[in-house]
Amino acid sequence: MKIQPTARLLVIDDEANILRFLTRALEKRGYEVHPVMESQEALEKLTVIQPDLVITDLVMPDMSGIELLKRIKAYNPEINVVVITAHASLDTAISAIRGGASDYLVKPFQIEELCSVVKRSLSSKRIIYGEGGNDVFEKRYDFRNLIGTSQKMKEIHALIQRVAANDATVLITGESGTGKELVARSIHYNSKRRAKPFVSINCAALPENLMESELFGHEKGSFTGATSTKMGLLELAHEGTFLFDEIAEIPLQVQAKLLRVLQEKELRHVGGLRDIKVDVRLVAATSKDLRSQVQKGLFREDLFYRLNVVPIHLPPLRERREDIPLLIAHFLEYYSQKHNLKTIMRIEEAAVKHMTEVSDWPGNIRELENAVERAILFSDNGVIQEDQILKVASEHSRETPGSVLPSNGSRNLKTETEGFEKRLIENVLKETSGNKFRAARRLQISRQSLQYKIKKYQLE
Repeated sequence: MKIQPTARLLVIDDEANILRFLTRALEKRGYEVHPVMESQEALEKLTVIQPDLVITDLVMPDMSGIELLKRIKAYNPEINVVVITAHASLDTAISAIRGGASDYLVKPFQIEELCSVVKRSLSSKRIIYGEGGNDVFEKRYDFRNLIGTSQKMKEIHALIQRVAANDATVLITGESGTGKELVARSIHYNSKRRAKPFVSINCAALPENLMESELFGHEKGSFTGATSTKMGLLELAHEGTFLFDEIAEIPLQVQAKLLRVLQEKELRHVGGLRDIKVDVRLVAATSKDLRSQVQKGLFREDLFYRLNVVPIHLPPLRERREDIPLLIAHFLEYYSQKHNLKTIMRIEEAAVKHMTEVSDWPGNIRELENAVERAILFSDNGVIQEDQILKVASEHSRETPGSVLPSNGSRNLKTETEGFEKRLIENVLKETSGNKFRAARRLQISRQSLQYKIKKYQLE
């Protein structure tokens, strides 16, 4: 299995040697890199590439990096931008951060420092609006876009509408794929903070040793590699909303600091001596049972109660089957347009019936969405038929670790155990987009052990 690139990166630098060096280094680490030497070409490529992250030099001949940053944010506030500068001035850094940059690097730097910044930027989102405002995003994340007319979804719509009107802390729970981040964004874009930053971080994707400095910021020289003072993500979310996705993964020592932010509305940089006031609305999301985590000593009880002011539980898809036809219709329209089909793909009633009444959708809305897109891609006559849906379900079953064991008469324990282990690692690597740190954590093994098994089963 070839691991898919973790993200698409648009890299901009007018010096060919530097651009070539950055491209090779990042491609070596599994990223899909699109190198560009001119700012105008970069803006033209935005719509084609739809990058997950942009890395740009601040000093460009045709357009300044700050202006390019503003243009990117005006096009799509959700694209994170890392700026590179040869001029280590505080004014430059502040201008970049105020313009919406998620991070910055000062030349010269080590390639590992760049990769670390890339990983951090991909694990969080910082949304700052350009001159075009945020009307598009308000419409996209209107609570009415949470598709479903079931009684449970009606109750969630009403709750989101009510909680968006105030600043109460919200805890969103539900299985993976139920739409927790969409609910968090709907709360933000329907609140009085809608014009301010929306910052999100995936706590499971950020290494523990980086989490504290990323959240709270750090002072120059506070630890090895802290070459300059840097604002934390919570500071960057000032007057806006901060989403802690998979909050159960936060280490206990960081939980204590987060509790202080909730109680005192202030924080302190790593290595800092002064308190910094922050006005941030906190929204947390998790697929785990936090009460159970509290009982196991893995999550602070006082923090749990501070977060659980307004609980919103998202039901799994199998508990609101009446919403499945609506979701299918939505995904048919969306992916027909995305794949430039002349007309919206149709689907047989028998296929809809099977998807609604038979399939359990353990991956919830995300799995249903993937199934619809795959069926569209493999349909030849403009109509998705029941046998295609059955084929998609069968392929998914084969991909699920341990779902089917070979029935060739051989029941060799070592062979079948290794086969199960290989399929399990393959699927976890897919789910984590090839992120070995997250995969090892989910498999509850060391990263070195995972690396050995990847080499053993030729998964790289």
